[in-house]
Amino acid sequence: MRGAWLMVALPLLSGSPLPALGAVNMGVIVPLALSCLVLVAVIPSAAWRGKLSVPAYALGLFCASFVAFGVGKLAGAQSVRGTTLGVIVSFIFFLIVATAVGCFFSIFFYRQPYDESLVDGSDQHASAAIPALDKDRH
Repeated sequence: MRGAWLMVALPLLSGSPLPALGAVNMGVIVPLALSCLVLVAVIPSAAWRGKLSVPAYALGLFCASFVAFGVGKLAGAQSVRGTTLGVIVSFIFFLIVATAVGCFFSIFFYRQPYDESLVDGSDQHASAAIPALDKDRH
């Protein structure tokens, strides 16, 4: 029993993550991380420009989460884990999760699109509750 505790505690006490970095396949991790970051950044930026509506982003969030759950179950299956198909399915899983996270952030960054036809000469700040928010639209 004492030897098992030592095997668990020794890597934690060493404080160096260098042995773990040798096991990481950087040819998969770097493109995966970059593509996930792009998805998490692009989807909220589209929401900032008012491309879709809040219900559309919420639907995207729930649909992506539902699909990611199924793909994650498939990626963790005993026959798929550790194979090339497993790496591909895991890559797809992380992209779907990044899409769900991007949709979640989009709900917070969403802005109503500016409609020029609703604004006449007397009411110049009809699109925002706070007129200062319209400065960057003009």
